[in-house]
Amino acid sequence: MAATPAARAMMTPDTAAAAPARVVHAEALQDALAPRLIDDESVVVSERRVQTRRGPLTYEVRVGRVPIRNDDTGQVRGRLFFVAYVVKTKGPRRPITFAWNGGPLVASAIIHMDGLGPRRRTAQGMVDNPDTLLADTDLVFMDAMETGFSRPAAPEFSPEFMNMTGDVNATAEFIRAYRARFRTGDQPLFIAGESYGVFRAAALAEKLSAAHVDIAGAILLSGDIPNIPQPPEFYDAMHIPARTAAAFHHKRLAPDLMRDREATMQAALDWARTVYMPALARRGTLAADEREAIATTLARYTGISPAQVNRETLVVPIQQYLTTSLSLDGSKALSDEDMRVRIDEDRSDVRSAELVDSYIRGELGYTTDLTYAGLETGYSPYPAPRKLSIRDRWIYNQPGVTPEIVAEVKRTWEVSPLARANPTWIINAMKQDKDMRVFVATGRFDPLNMCEGNAIAAAQLPTDLRTRMSTHCYESGHIIFRDNDARAPFLHDLSAFIQRTMAERQPKP
Repeated sequence: MAATPAARAMMTPDTAAAAPARVVHAEALQDALAPRLIDDESVVVSERRVQTRRGPLTYEVRVGRVPIRNDDTGQVRGRLFFVAYVVKTKGPRRPITFAWNGGPLVASAIIHMDGLGPRRRTAQGMVDNPDTLLADTDLVFMDAMETGFSRPAAPEFSPEFMNMTGDVNATAEFIRAYRARFRTGDQPLFIAGESYGVFRAAALAEKLSAAHVDIAGAILLSGDIPNIPQPPEFYDAMHIPARTAAAFHHKRLAPDLMRDREATMQAALDWARTVYMPALARRGTLAADEREAIATTLARYTGISPAQVNRETLVVPIQQYLTTSLSLDGSKALSDEDMRVRIDEDRSDVRSAELVDSYIRGELGYTTDLTYAGLETGYSPYPAPRKLSIRDRWIYNQPGVTPEIVAEVKRTWEVSPLARANPTWIINAMKQDKDMRVFVATGRFDPLNMCEGNAIAAAQLPTDLRTRMSTHCYESGHIIFRDNDARAPFLHDLSAFIQRTMAERQPKP
């Protein structure tokens, strides 16, 4: 079947930052890009160039939506939007990485346009990303259902996607359908998730590996302990180093602790592991003087007043710490993404909608009047009941998670009860797929995650698993690649992980 006119790329005038683009008419692509069934949509294709640290890189961009079909009837239940970047080379097939953000549910523009993609958002507009992961792997950024341009085919289909199991199943189908349509089944597969997207990636890894789909690597970014459940006191103790770093940054520590950050961080970690964690494990039997000593030292290492520590729990919840660590009245609350930043100072998303519009609809030529959900607002029928947010409609229906756990997470902002209750997806996947590697990364100032906790938990694994999981910590907040100083080393390490994984998968002579 010949490609329809709608399947051809629709381009905008060249920008100063981007190399000239041209319409791609390759015969090999025409069949793949033309609608396959009457309710399919065409894909916009263009060719572009980016200047990387390794030199110029020419790549193909594909922008469109993949239908998610009922396998029994072929009925479309929804469509998932994607932007894919493909480099044509001779020789061994390049790996392909499917990536998404968290939430639930947040569109992939963050990991796409702030982190891994060939073009990056800045206050001045879109610029080339010299550290793009495209130098090592083809990239496919997926918007989960009801984020970005992804939509259910009818309102009554929405609930089947608004839960953990349905979300993972839809993601698995998206990957299968994309690989089938674009004939990428022989490209080594990586999956990458950020924040809640780590839960999606871990559960997906288990699902795919159980179905004998080979996964070269899983990339887990800012997603709590990497699916290795720990005792409750472990999570409380492992939050201490990040808070010590934040207190040091804001100059809230005692003078003797402000002299040497590295020494202070090590002392805080040692205390958290050898004193605080054991005390929490037996808090019901602690004497009054022991409680007082714990509360005083906890306050000392986290830059707060001892009066702010509950003497019964000996824990300062995340929400309380963010709100009151700098000022008891909450007037200087810290960002829940980066504890170096006060919420009244955070302007990171001020141009997000504008830049997504100019890049996807303008530079990449994807013509649609759908709103980019999460950033743009469109029409809603009136009068009609107020539509609940995705987070209000979302159901955590994975095994082990109870309504009480979900309620606790919503009440305290603590992710650890959910992380503890999750199945050990990533471990199960690694046991099923003996060649699978895992990359775990966390930001030093991320209030929800824990650099040391990741490393300590990973070190507890059996040797076969431990040697296939690498943990990394960066001087950043929750979104590692938004930090200008952390982005390059993070992408360098991720590039090395992919190269190393591919080298280890080569047949031995």
